[in-house]
Amino acid sequence: MLQPPSPDLSGPRASRQSARLTSSRQPNRGGIRKPTATPYRVDKDGDLVMDAAGAGVRGERVGTRGRGSAIHGSRQTRRHNTPDSVSSRMSTRPARTGIDMSAIQKAVLRGMGSNEPLPKGLRTGLKGVHAKENTLEVRNGLDKIRVWGLKESKAAVNKDGGISDLIAFLERKATNPDAPARDAVKIKKSHMEGDTLIIFVRPEDTPKILRINHFTFAGASLKIERPSEKPTSLSKDASSETPNTIETLKDVLSRRYNAEARLLDLSQLGDDPGLVNIGMFNATSTESKFFPALMKVCDGIFTSSQEKEEAVASVSLANNALTDVSSVTTLSQTFPAIKNLDLSNNQIPHLKALGGWRWRFRKLEHLILSGNPIEVKEPNYKAEITKWYPTLTTLNTLQIRSPEEVTTFTRSKLPLPILGPSFRDEASIAENFVKQFFPGYDTDRIALVNGYYDAQSTFSLSVNTSAPRGELEVSSYQAASWDQYIKRSRNLMRVTHVPARMSRLYTGTEMIKDCFTVLPATRHPDLLSEPQKWCIECHTLPGLPDPSRQSVSGVGGLMVIVHGEFSEVDISTNKTTVTRSFDRTFILGPGGGIGGIRVACDTLVLRAYGGFGAWEPEDVGAPDVPAAPSQASQYQIPIPEGFGVAGTGKTEEQVEKEMLALKLSNTTGMTLEYSGMCLEQSGWNLEGAGIAFEQAKVNLPAEAFLP
Repeated sequence: MLQPPSPDLSGPRASRQSARLTSSRQPNRGGIRKPTATPYRVDKDGDLVMDAAGAGVRGERVGTRGRGSAIHGSRQTRRHNTPDSVSSRMSTRPARTGIDMSAIQKAVLRGMGSNEPLPKGLRTGLKGVHAKENTLEVRNGLDKIRVWGLKESKAAVNKDGGISDLIAFLERKATNPDAPARDAVKIKKSHMEGDTLIIFVRPEDTPKILRINHFTFAGASLKIERPSEKPTSLSKDASSETPNTIETLKDVLSRRYNAEARLLDLSQLGDDPGLVNIGMFNATSTESKFFPALMKVCDGIFTSSQEKEEAVASVSLANNALTDVSSVTTLSQTFPAIKNLDLSNNQIPHLKALGGWRWRFRKLEHLILSGNPIEVKEPNYKAEITKWYPTLTTLNTLQIRSPEEVTTFTRSKLPLPILGPSFRDEASIAENFVKQFFPGYDTDRIALVNGYYDAQSTFSLSVNTSAPRGELEVSSYQAASWDQYIKRSRNLMRVTHVPARMSRLYTGTEMIKDCFTVLPATRHPDLLSEPQKWCIECHTLPGLPDPSRQSVSGVGGLMVIVHGEFSEVDISTNKTTVTRSFDRTFILGPGGGIGGIRVACDTLVLRAYGGFGAWEPEDVGAPDVPAAPSQASQYQIPIPEGFGVAGTGKTEEQVEKEMLALKLSNTTGMTLEYSGMCLEQSGWNLEGAGIAFEQAKVNLPAEAFLP
């Protein structure tokens, strides 16, 4: 298209006016263009600036060192205002900002379509130039960090894929809450490479970002690493090197495992030829990952806890230059039931270095620590070690306990033996409630709330993340996330602010419904077919506040305490995803709900799965009690008329208590009155009453026994 002729202007103002007219009529790059009357200049991003006045702004010296070379509109400027003069006037040394001006000049001339040969300069400066966008990405002075886990998070469905949310999360978690604003962690640059978020931060912020590795973001665990400049053999090519590494680890295990002795010999691993050949200990990154990877391979070989216990009874980690157990702590997770552990000839200086294994290895019998500095620096460590491992009988070569002492110690670890639950129900109210509540909680929570809760009912849940886990029976259960519960947790040890505590106490049917509906779907064990997985206790609770306010002194109620487990269920597949343990306490009172009762208070405590062995009664040699009163009695018991028989005005619970008194009198020779007193003090537990009788019978008066 023909362009109208430019007006005939002259002087400095004419130069600027001509530049503006030329800029508005012609594209910025490409094609053959007529030389303009102004010097070319690029900004800090590598873009061509068409404003002639920009060349001299802020006193920048872009021309030659000759006199008047930077004066706008001067004759010298106009004379040398050609592409030839560009290369002579632009400096080839990098600017103070770190930008390579030679690289920028090359990009400008290439974009202008000039036939001039590119000036010689440092080729490395072109790495930051992107001709497609004509921008220069300055990364000098910033550390590059990779972040995985965004695609697996719930934030991935957000408008920007969750990038802004993740960046805000990283900055918030990495910043010390007490630090001034100037020290806050800021992510300077970021972009996505596949499923990985690449971020750039200041070097002083790098440790702060790396510290939040494995934090949970929107339901996904984050993996944060700073890529090494020289990839190691393990990370160089995951598709080819990883299988080879796994095969190498399997070969190491096969050579070092003695099936006959049930011994896994992991001593002097640094001299193992198979590990040395692949350079396992050449870099700190691979060395730190080695032992967890080795244990992971063991988990694949021995798939169950029982198989691990039967296959490996002894492990040797001698001569490995260990200063602590932080690098090998996963041994206690993979083989928690080993009986013999050799840590001799290492560099363990004190007990604190063994702290990662404190209270682990609950079946350990023999521990070897000879040849370690701890023997000199902390000579009294033996007394503390015996407390850590109650089954330990031999330390180094010395016997510190006999097997009989171990048995006595383990049996007397509690002041009282574990007895069965105490269940003091009234007219089977608690029994019927428990049988109906948990199936209803699993199937229809809305109907459950409408049937048992009212406007004054309260519900709260608490997550106990520090509860102890079981030993062998729970080692196969994977650790699960608490994200769906933690925001509603009212753990008073963690939640200290009063407003937060009050907001997490749900009062009334509507608030309880809202909370119940967002909690994960569950499946509890069947109470009749799997009773061993339940521990249910019931106690009377007088003086319960009367919601109708008719009784000033309150009404009678029941406190029902339930310990057990449940499985979370994926609704789409109806498959179990994770198993958790729980403790739930109900306060029941009279009301307008199902069966004439109401749930006044419902408190749910969640914890990691811990099995059900904690409430299994111990066999303490209780006296054999006849199973039925119809058996021949060695005592002549005067039985009152109607005693132990159902009748008008007599509850089922009262009949059961009378039957228990008959059984106890038949065995102990006590009167029915004293048998009833003994049972009441033992929570109407027949075995507990028998134990109490054996302990107190020498102090009982003569009238306590039958003639």
